[in-house]
Amino acid sequence: MIKHLFKLIWNKKKANALISIEILISFLVLFAVVTMAAVSIYRFNLPLGYAYANVWRISIDSRLPFDSTYNAVKQATMKELLVAIRAQPQVEGVATFAMAPYGNNTSIWRDKVNGEEITIYINNCSEEAKDILGMRLVSGRWFEENDRSLAWTPAIVNQALVRQRFGSENPIGKNPYPKGDSFPTGRGMRDIRIVGVIEEFRKDGEFSAPANVSIEYLDILKTTRATSSDLLIRVRPGTDASFKESLDRTLASTAKGWSFEIKTLEELRRANFKPDIAVMIVVGCIAGFLLLMVALGLIGVLWQNVSRRTNEIGLRRALGSSARMVYWQILGELLVLTTFGLIVGTAIIVQFPLLNLLSEIPNGIYGVALVISASLMYGLTVACGLYPSWLAMEIEPAEALHCD
Repeated sequence: MIKHLFKLIWNKKKANALISIEILISFLVLFAVVTMAAVSIYRFNLPLGYAYANVWRISIDSRLPFDSTYNAVKQATMKELLVAIRAQPQVEGVATFAMAPYGNNTSIWRDKVNGEEITIYINNCSEEAKDILGMRLVSGRWFEENDRSLAWTPAIVNQALVRQRFGSENPIGKNPYPKGDSFPTGRGMRDIRIVGVIEEFRKDGEFSAPANVSIEYLDILKTTRATSSDLLIRVRPGTDASFKESLDRTLASTAKGWSFEIKTLEELRRANFKPDIAVMIVVGCIAGFLLLMVALGLIGVLWQNVSRRTNEIGLRRALGSSARMVYWQILGELLVLTTFGLIVGTAIIVQFPLLNLLSEIPNGIYGVALVISASLMYGLTVACGLYPSWLAMEIEPAEALHCD
């Protein structure tokens, strides 16, 4: 029976070409949407490397003129600010984080080493950041207050960077940047040494891809750059939004002329989610609309096909084929057409992992998305073929005579 179906479809390949192309395009679109969803789910379940609950971000704009008095005035005012913040009963701790989680700012080092491109996301924080964000150290040590007086800069890196940069070697004491340069533009050479390794740190949130991360030590008194920077505070559980106004007044009265923006990491997280979710919704709606159009088109084409084959189907019934056999023949032909489209689509899809065109997506995601997409495509085509197959089943042998 299966061999007969393949022979029937092949003999009518020109007539069935349009349906096969529709199925192929639908399969590719469905695969893209399923892959996007699978990648999002995969990334969402990866460890973030920090905890955002009860952590607030204070963005500071000192508005100080960048002259010879800048550093002295800035550090003196920062001391007063830290005293005022730590004096608040709702505050459990404070740290500086140059580029806080869920923020839009990024600093990247990128270069080729031994023919392989290495990208490192650079950040800076003070010694208190580990407790504020609940970051987990897997080897080495964390930043210490004594690091302020070192002649070199301590750095904490994540395990992904260790794997790509050092392999099985111990990274402690080594420079994370292959050429000793921490600046994307190549400004100057600094002595930076790894003192510890963390499991992960995905600054941009749950939907961001895992990346190589290097976090350099930053003295909390040097937080405020020429224009702005961030402080992170951990507040006691149950602290509500009314504390924002109180804290803002305290900061404004302590550092007159400076401006502050206070947001919880949960607020930043929700805002960070919106673009990703919006893209998923738009792509999903477009894909759903396309699949609906394809489904309606398949139903129409199959319906027309059954109407044209009344003579053939009636003759088969007259020769002894049961209504159920006719029903399964029409569905079987559609499944064969779907199989042809999926074979071509699969041949196209497997080129991406083979050519490493999308290296950020794990190969396992392709396999899962391919199986799910193929299953959904078979389900869609079967659903589209149910009514036309039922119409074919209702054709009586006598109708073949009417067609003659």
